[in-house]
Amino acid sequence: MKATLLMALISCVLVLGSCGAGRAVNGSKAETPSPGTATVEGESAGGRSSEEPVAAKEPGTVLEFFELLTDEYFLLEGCDRSTDKGCRNARREYLKNFTEVMDIRNGYFKGGCDGAQACIEMTIFRRPNGRYLVAVATFQEMMNTFRFLDHSDGRWTEVGDRDVPEFGDDKWYELPRFGTTMNVYEKRVVERGDDYEITDRGRKLYQLIWKDGKFHKQGS
Repeated sequence: MKATLLMALISCVLVLGSCGAGRAVNGSKAETPSPGTATVEGESAGGRSSEEPVAAKEPGTVLEFFELLTDEYFLLEGCDRSTDKGCRNARREYLKNFTEVMDIRNGYFKGGCDGAQACIEMTIFRRPNGRYLVAVATFQEMMNTFRFLDHSDGRWTEVGDRDVPEFGDDKWYELPRFGTTMNVYEKRVVERGDDYEITDRGRKLYQLIWKDGKFHKQGS
C-alpha cells in the first residue's frame, strides 16, 4: 500500500511540472512569439516588414483637403512662415475663429473672413475610383476666385479646364452643400480699376450635374 501511494505521488509531481509550458487560453494553446518577431495591430507576424515604406494616405474628407491647401489657393494672413511650418498653427486658429459650416458628412466647409483674410468655401465630389474633385471658392473685397483641383502624391493640379464644361474665370460657381448639382452664374463686374476688379454674382446661366465622376451641363 505504501509503495502504491509513493508511486502515485511521484506521478503527480511529474505531471504538475509539465503544466504552465503552454497555458490554454479560450480552449487553444497560447503561443510565445519567437525572438525577433513582432506583430502590428491589424497585421499578423510574418506580414509586411516594418522596414518597408508605407504609402502616404490620400485625404478623404473636406477638412483633410483644407489642411493641405497651399497659399496659391488659400492664403492664411496670420501665418508666420518662418516659425509656423505649413501654417499649421495659423490654420488651427482659422478653424477655431472663422468656421461657419463644417459638414464632414456632406463634404462641405465654409469659413469666414476679416480684413485682409479671405473667406473660403469648399465642396468635394467623389469619383468612382474613390478619389475626389475638390472645388474651392475664395472671396475678398476685390477678388472672387473659383478653382477645381485634384490632389495626388502631395501635389495639387488645377483641372477646371479638363473636368468642368465651359469653365472660365468669367463664371460664378455656387458650391453645393447638399446634393451634387452646381448652379453656374455669370460673374458680373461691379467696378474695375487699373489694378483691381470687384465682381459679384450675375444672372444664372446653367447647371452642372455630377454623374459618373464627371460634370454634365444642363440648361442653356
